[in-house]
Amino acid sequence: MSFIHSIKFRFTIWYLLVLAVLLTALSAGVYFYLSRSLYRSLDDSLELRSKQICTVPPILESIWQGEFQEELGEIVTLYFYTGNQLVEVSPPGISISLSHEFIYQAINGRSSFTTIEAAEDQGLRLLAVPIHLGIPGLPLSTQPGALIIGRSTKQIDQALHGLVRTLVIAVPLALALAAGGGIFLARRALKPVDKIAHTAEEIEETDLSRRINVNTKDELGRLAATLNAMIGRLEKAFQRQKQFTSDASHELRTPLAVIEAESTLALQKERPPSDYRQSLETISQESRQMSSLIDQLLTLARADAGKEQWNFTEVNLGKLISNLSTDIEVLCQEKGLSFQLGQAQDLVVKCDEARLRELFMNLLDNAIRYTPSPGTISVSLHREGQMAVVAITDTGIGIPAEDIPFIFERFYRVDKSRSRVEGGSGLGLAISRHIAEAHEGKIEVESQVGSGSTFSVWLLLQST
Repeated sequence: MSFIHSIKFRFTIWYLLVLAVLLTALSAGVYFYLSRSLYRSLDDSLELRSKQICTVPPILESIWQGEFQEELGEIVTLYFYTGNQLVEVSPPGISISLSHEFIYQAINGRSSFTTIEAAEDQGLRLLAVPIHLGIPGLPLSTQPGALIIGRSTKQIDQALHGLVRTLVIAVPLALALAAGGGIFLARRALKPVDKIAHTAEEIEETDLSRRINVNTKDELGRLAATLNAMIGRLEKAFQRQKQFTSDASHELRTPLAVIEAESTLALQKERPPSDYRQSLETISQESRQMSSLIDQLLTLARADAGKEQWNFTEVNLGKLISNLSTDIEVLCQEKGLSFQLGQAQDLVVKCDEARLRELFMNLLDNAIRYTPSPGTISVSLHREGQMAVVAITDTGIGIPAEDIPFIFERFYRVDKSRSRVEGGSGLGLAISRHIAEAHEGKIEVESQVGSGSTFSVWLLLQST
């Protein structure tokens, strides 16, 4: 990726634009503030000088007689009317062009300031103040007049021009230095991003064990931690997928091998009808087991994809347990087990009745499968707070404590050597937990080896 298209470049450009606007605004503010201050200082000096001249009659007399000695760079001029004629009294060799309006305002009693261009492109700041020529011997001594005092703005102009030259050099230089510093800081600040991108590019599906090593506590550190957590979840998901595929292949390979062996054996030579019947029964049994396994795999696949369809209705849990007990009692009798239906209150839950029946049948089927004769299977239903609790207890072989945390994982079996004999696929408990969680419930297990197990299903009661 080119630098122009990088975030560092965009950050630097935005930073320079903002800095340029701020520096321009600051420069303009400094210029206008200094200009205003210098001109105000000059105006104050002109006002002070006008008061000094107007309050000392000998000074006015010396101006009238052309004997007044102005300060360096100062111009003092008198204007008054003789009849209808405006008379100007100015120092010898000095003549400035003023607008009549500027003079008339002063003669009519209004002081004002103005700035004009004098010779050699030099500015001249002028103050016009009204006066009364009350000097003995002067014609029309009571006639109102105007005193014009002017001073050069050369020093002010030089100061302002010097400031402009300084700003013209300083602002671009500051922007250039800021650009270099901005690029350096952007690269330093975003260096972890390059590291994250480089590491992410090196991580492949076949090697998800690597992690992004960014040890900062800022937003980039949190981003790296989030990505590491995501990679960890992906690694676990791929591991589960590989394990699931391997287990599913293994589970399907066994019945297929049995079907193939029976078919080959039956076709090798002519056999009695009883042998064919036995082979067909074996093939049918393995086919049913394989079909059941495929149905369970499809159920879990739909659950993982979030494409399951649920039909939630209000169901009397007590009646559902009672209806199940009839079928379960028959299964228990076939294996020489006794069945007990304990307390079953009329508790109403909102659920998918078919899926909830599947959950209980999975748990009861496991209880029957792993309980030797003579043994007992019991089911009870009671209420705890806002939850309905269905307890399924058996007097079977029990589950070792170290295996309890894993029994709800897919294809997990406590005793791998008994899987084919008992006929389990290792998916029933995983499906049962999924159904319970979909109903905002849970499954808890208490078990002791040699004494049996109790599976408790917690379901949220329908509020009344």
